Amino acid sequence: MSNNKLAKSVASPTVSYKEHKNEAAVSKQQSAMPWLGQQKQQITDHFLNLLWRDLGLLTLFAVPLSLSRALHSGWISLYTVHLIIGTIVVVTALLRAQLSVALKGFIAVAVMASLGIFGLVNFGLAANGPIWMLSACVIASFVYSSRTVIVIIAVTFGIFALIGSGFISNALVAKMALDEYMQTTGAWLNFLLTSTLLVFIVGRAIKTRQMLIYAVAQHHYRQWLDDLPLALEVVDLEQQSHYRNRAAEQLFGHDNQIDAPLQLTARLLKLPLEAPLLRDELPAMQALKGLTVELPAIRLQTATTDRVVRCWGWPGYDEKGRVQYGITVFEDISAQVELDRMKNEFVANVSHELRTPLTAIRGVVGLMLGGALGDLPKPVEQMTRVCQQNTDRLLFLVNDLLDMQKIEQGKLEINSQPCAAQQLLQDIQQNMQAYAQNFGVQVVLNNQAPHAVINVDPQRFQQILANLLSNAVKFSPKGNNVVLRASTQVHQLVIEVQDTGCGIPDAFKERIFQPFSQADGSDNKARVGTGLGLSISKKLVLQMGGQLSFSSEVGIGTTFELRFPLLES
Repeated sequence: MSNNKLAKSVASPTVSYKEHKNEAAVSKQQSAMPWLGQQKQQITDHFLNLLWRDLGLLTLFAVPLSLSRALHSGWISLYTVHLIIGTIVVVTALLRAQLSVALKGFIAVAVMASLGIFGLVNFGLAANGPIWMLSACVIASFVYSSRTVIVIIAVTFGIFALIGSGFISNALVAKMALDEYMQTTGAWLNFLLTSTLLVFIVGRAIKTRQMLIYAVAQHHYRQWLDDLPLALEVVDLEQQSHYRNRAAEQLFGHDNQIDAPLQLTARLLKLPLEAPLLRDELPAMQALKGLTVELPAIRLQTATTDRVVRCWGWPGYDEKGRVQYGITVFEDISAQVELDRMKNEFVANVSHELRTPLTAIRGVVGLMLGGALGDLPKPVEQMTRVCQQNTDRLLFLVNDLLDMQKIEQGKLEINSQPCAAQQLLQDIQQNMQAYAQNFGVQVVLNNQAPHAVINVDPQRFQQILANLLSNAVKFSPKGNNVVLRASTQVHQLVIEVQDTGCGIPDAFKERIFQPFSQADGSDNKARVGTGLGLSISKKLVLQMGGQLSFSSEVGIGTTFELRFPLLES
């Protein structure tokens, strides 16, 4: 493995899936620790292989230079040691690919230490002994544990001190006159070569130490990302899978032998229409364009699976702010979708079963109040009206539930057609006037767009305004007016429903259009509803190509605003 390739595999903040294709998918604890150990051993092996390559080349020059000094000093035992060590170095350099990390490391430390000791004993500080011994300590730090390295360093200083004291006490004497030794070309070339080797060893040691630090960081990322229950896939600019965790492989039903992005191997369908996602619409491809996307529900189909997933995609940048990766996360929501389907089916069935008897009860009550059984006694009439009001409330609830289910399932039919806005607004005002009078409130129409025509479903349009007006009436103080205002702005019909009620609390504004959402407060208990009206209205407006928004201030009132494109004016 080249130095650049190895650096790339360890320097990435996430684990490159391409560098670990042959790793077995085992349990979390069994897979995490061996991987880190393998990475450390691989990095150390790479460091030692480069070291032995350089030592082999150096030996081809250093040993002849060392032996050439025999012309001045005569043959001494040091030269025999150099010849033996040179042979060992050359053989080890040639066989380095077959030797284990431990053996290569041991031989390297032993060679460096031997050269250092014999150099110091024979020539003292005039030789390269300190350089060789320092190199032995550096190499040992990559091969042995911290305790062993400390012992080696202590022994090295002990040997250095012992030899130094020997020269100071004249127990040791240089094998040749140091003045003559310093005047030889071989001595200077030898010092230059060994010093250069030390620079290379220290430089590579620093780089290797950085790689080991990155490997530990990778180990942490592997535990955080590989064991994540969400499926994660990172796609690079070449549209190849840079990384994916085990959850992604399990979700898509593929192993880690495939380079192509998993989302390209599956069939992804938009819900609820189940229209296929085009290649450029895939979350990874969108992310590579610098876009952030979220797909609440898509169907994921492969040869072995058929699931519903929620998906996110966002770009990953380099240090210069350029997009380098498309990061995607998939969450399997099949179980949640199935529960929702069962819930919706149950609610729909119960609602249908309730609506039939409620309609019958409402009809009978209406006949009784209409005099079909003759004049009713006053107490009976009052109780019958209470029955009628509560029957109407239950029917509203059932109809809202059915509408909500149809909207969520994409089955609600919208029959849009050109409609005169003035007639629609007048009809809804008249229909809501009796309801408003029960609360002591008047609905006032202020139509400044008498000729406006919009493309809406008239029945659903009336339903939207009925929901907005009923809320405004319920929350307006007795004796006040609810204003229904219409005007035109930039080819749009703007309809406002304005009340002077208590206003909407800030904490509730973010979820006001969510199903079953109601503001808290004891004052609201007398005006409780289903919590579905605004949610249904929002969805109906969007389906008819309009917009629904609001503004509110606590203690002053609320204004809901509808906007629809004008057909003609």
